[in-house]
Amino acid sequence: MANKNENYNPSKEEFKFVNKEDKIFDKKFETKPVGYFKDAMIRFSKNKTNVVASAILFTLIFLSILVPFISSKNAKYLEEELAFLGPRIPILEKFGIADGTSYREGVPVDPDTYDLETGLALPAGYRPEAIYMDTLENFTVSCNDRSLKCVGGANRLSVDNGSDQTAITSQTFYEFNQASNPYLLIEILEFVNDGTATLEVQVIPEFGGNFETIQTIDSAGTYEIYPYEQYTDLVFPITSKVRLKLNSSTTNNSVSIKRIELYDDTQEDPLISESGYTLSQYNINGDIGGGLFVRENGELTQANFKYDDYKSALGNKRESGLGNVEFTTIMEANPQCEAENIPNDPTNYELPETCPIQKIIKQNEAVVVDGEEYFSYEVIINYQLYAGYESTPYFLFGTDSSGRDLFKLLWIAIRTSLLLGFVAASINITIGIIFGSISGYYGGLTDLLMQRFAEIVGRIPWLVTLSIFMALFGPGIQTLLLILIVSGWIRVASITRTQFYRYKRREYVLASRTLGSKDARLIFRHILPNGIGTIITASILSIPAVIFTESTLSYLGFGIGHGQNFEVFGLSFSGVSVGVLLADSRNYLIEYPHLTIFPAALISILMITFNMFGNALRDAFNPSLRGAEK
Repeated sequence: MANKNENYNPSKEEFKFVNKEDKIFDKKFETKPVGYFKDAMIRFSKNKTNVVASAILFTLIFLSILVPFISSKNAKYLEEELAFLGPRIPILEKFGIADGTSYREGVPVDPDTYDLETGLALPAGYRPEAIYMDTLENFTVSCNDRSLKCVGGANRLSVDNGSDQTAITSQTFYEFNQASNPYLLIEILEFVNDGTATLEVQVIPEFGGNFETIQTIDSAGTYEIYPYEQYTDLVFPITSKVRLKLNSSTTNNSVSIKRIELYDDTQEDPLISESGYTLSQYNINGDIGGGLFVRENGELTQANFKYDDYKSALGNKRESGLGNVEFTTIMEANPQCEAENIPNDPTNYELPETCPIQKIIKQNEAVVVDGEEYFSYEVIINYQLYAGYESTPYFLFGTDSSGRDLFKLLWIAIRTSLLLGFVAASINITIGIIFGSISGYYGGLTDLLMQRFAEIVGRIPWLVTLSIFMALFGPGIQTLLLILIVSGWIRVASITRTQFYRYKRREYVLASRTLGSKDARLIFRHILPNGIGTIITASILSIPAVIFTESTLSYLGFGIGHGQNFEVFGLSFSGVSVGVLLADSRNYLIEYPHLTIFPAALISILMITFNMFGNALRDAFNPSLRGAEK
């Protein structure tokens, strides 16, 4: 308008339509509307680390369900022959990793297996065919053991416990015949004589008599002792054990004895020679003071070598008591054994190589029980075929102390831990949501009393709760669940209460109440759905906490254990959890570390991925981040 006079009234002709002939339309939206949960999932997928962690988590859950059903390996019964086998993995074994072998160090050898050509002896108690001979080496170490494998050296006799005398007596009877001019040869390497000390060599000259001294020694050296120089009037031979009696004025005295031998004129070699181990078998006389008789400066030959544990466990073994019922069962299940050709009383009868029973050594005598005749066989069995393996099996994680497949057992344990975690968490979530909803919705005195109750329950020390329930109900699955839920609902209840205080005064809630909505509708239709994101996050994060607590309790022996099977919806579950496996392996950490490494690694991955998944959900459901790009 050109005229700015306040009293000016414009005429109708001065008004003009703008774009009168143009058609104006609303602009089309280029994007689709995004709902709350879709927006949350978009934010969730933006964090690739959380996506990977979530994928790993659900893979673990899937494997815990699948592996126990598809694996045919033993995870239930005792199989001692396969105990403590190391991991064997198909691809890695080609690189010498997880190939089912172990390197043994410091194993005593069997002297009878000494090979003159190689100069080596085989380790005692090990199967020669399972030893990698190119890795075998022998070496000697000093030893003080009273063992056949500890050779050479000497034996030291000393007084003890404030006594002034002690004595040792041979287990062998020495026979002295005067006609052959017998004598004892005693070699003393060291005589520690602090003050006054003597070693008396004694025999019993006449039947029914007492020990008498035939020589007194007070210094190191080799002594020839002729008993008949003292007993010239004896007509009968002297058949007696030899006793060495040490007399000492102080407790510092001792004597190191190399050997004791009996000679006579009939031959050059000793009739009796006792040294090293045989000499160490002399008995301390308890009725003569107190003393010690110990080995010293012996040599023990040991071996280092690489060993095929699978070949050893699955090779041929001698079975002394194979019952006729089991024998018949094996024969019927394996036609290749040609049972019809076995004689009635087989002795050293060999069967085909494809038969689990390789050889029947003998049939033991029959025993009649209630009119039924039972007998057993002494046989050689091929344990690989006997256990049902056509070829050497792969135990990916090895076997435990009972010979069970650790790979299958571990997934069973994960399944059990997850199930208990979900059950306990579900109970805690249900109680927590109901408790927190009532407390937060009604507020006032109701809220005050309920919060004081929650604080009292939450303040009870965990060890007190554990002790009370263990004393009342003992260890078991029911006790474990009670311990997990007695205060596990408090965190969910607190978060739910906070969400109700946040939303219950909102306009849409007040409007619904004004229109006559009941409390239940307000709680479950208007308030709870708006706070469900935060509650879900808290609930998810409570599951790994429950699993970790269960594993800790089971590890300490207060949770579930072997033999405590339970059923859920008609399905039977083993009482083995990750905590139980870790408890079983703690005594074998050094020698068999795989028993601890695999369960600990898997429970660690489970805890980490569960927490990352929970944190991802927390960020995804955070209302303040709605529409935000990451």
